[in-house]
Amino acid sequence: MPNLVGSGSYSTVVLAKYPKLAATHPLIAIKNIDRRQAGDYVKRFLPRELEIVKAIQHPNICSVLEVIEHNHYLCFLTELCDGGDLLEKINAAKRIPETEGKVLFRQLIEALSYLVENEIVHRDLKCENIFLDKDQNIKLGDFGFARYLRTGEKSKTFCGSRAYVAPEILRSVEYSGHTVDIWSSGVVLFVMLTGMMPYDERNVQKMIDTQLKHKVKFPRSVDLSVEARTLIYEILHPHPVSRPTCQQIKLSEWLKATPYVIHKAKKVSVSLPPSVKSAPSSSSSTTTKPTPDE
Repeated sequence: MPNLVGSGSYSTVVLAKYPKLAATHPLIAIKNIDRRQAGDYVKRFLPRELEIVKAIQHPNICSVLEVIEHNHYLCFLTELCDGGDLLEKINAAKRIPETEGKVLFRQLIEALSYLVENEIVHRDLKCENIFLDKDQNIKLGDFGFARYLRTGEKSKTFCGSRAYVAPEILRSVEYSGHTVDIWSSGVVLFVMLTGMMPYDERNVQKMIDTQLKHKVKFPRSVDLSVEARTLIYEILHPHPVSRPTCQQIKLSEWLKATPYVIHKAKKVSVSLPPSVKSAPSSSSSTTTKPTPDE
């Protein structure tokens, strides 16, 4: 298929030109979902995804510009994130230096803050779902498992990628929204700064046991600041209520001096969008509490 950039079990993503949007978006990405092949996703998740992507707008969230239905296909027309995804960036560089990692992670936390304010939980936060534009700004995408989760509401749906999801999801324990996304952001941060996964997912029960003991392994080969280690350790807390909020993460020793910026060619602008108005591998040093000497 011409201009095919990705495919899944029931969808494809292609590059295209769309005259209606050409003035602002010369090239767009189109995600084509074949509803005949999508099964349970069509009934359980697609209606939520449609509702959410039409409502949200943030500089660090990949914009869905239009949704078109054609026969048995549903087409999401989205802005083009031509910088690839975060995993590709990490693999190319082996790991991301802390200075650059701070800027990227601050953008990710701003996107999560926006979702928290609007009572939305993403539930599939991982490096492959974090895209980059041509100016290397974070663009959070793929809201296929997202849903509204009001204050006090709980969910017990298992979704997301095993290596990134919080232990309460792996244990089928009811969870509130933002705390599971916070956990996943901690895994993303670990991967960014080390080029490795914090836990070995090949043995799920062993992984859960390690998580519940609040053990985090940092590779000896990577010289991470104690501030970075401390933040990761605090985010990857087994008890959801003990994880830091987005605001606390922004004020952490590691991130507090990093301003929130959106990079644009030859200029930088700071931007905060309006709220949604309505909504119906392993390492070798085990750490239990980072200290400056570790």
